[in-house]
Amino acid sequence: MKLPRIESLIILVFLGCVVLWGISKCSSRRSDLVRRVSETSDEENEDRPVRHDTIRVPTTTTASETPQMPNPSPKPVEHSTPATTTPSPSTIPGTRPSRPTLSNETQPKPAAPATTGSSTSSAKYSSLYVTIDGLKLRKQPGLKGEVVATLELYEEVYFLNKKSEKAEEISLGLEKVTDHWVKVRTKSGKEGWVFGAGVHYYKMKRKGVL
Repeated sequence: MKLPRIESLIILVFLGCVVLWGISKCSSRRSDLVRRVSETSDEENEDRPVRHDTIRVPTTTTASETPQMPNPSPKPVEHSTPATTTPSPSTIPGTRPSRPTLSNETQPKPAAPATTGSSTSSAKYSSLYVTIDGLKLRKQPGLKGEVVATLELYEEVYFLNKKSEKAEEISLGLEKVTDHWVKVRTKSGKEGWVFGAGVHYYKMKRKGVL
């Protein structure tokens, strides 16, 4: 029994549709399966502990077995700058050869003047001038202190920023003055105490002194 041509065509089209639907269904299932497998592999990789391939082997060598080599100290590298010289015009006829001149970099620099310790120390203190000729410089504040030196009128001394706790009244001959004792240093380096009325910030002679 032969089927008509139209029915056979319909059957072929139907079978082709079924085949295409099955292929699409299989491909979608396959993609889902691949996605699930990739997700599970990622989770396993996150949960899996990290392996350390390197294994440390403890060494049991003693200090006597391993000789200690001395560490050579690195030698300082000296950077020498060659002196730049200007050649003399010896090749020019009619000119005399001149000595090579050093550049500014190789010329020796003048040494700075040395500062003495007395000048630097005196800069920290203020200057005072003696107002009484023959003023006594004593070891301790007071008339009972031992005399270290006798100062001349208008002699410059340096105030060491120290004074006695109590003021003392002393007769200068024509008047009595109450003042503190101050500690000073002379230009020769002697330190001691003088009566405060015997020094001043300006050069002047005190009145009322015999």
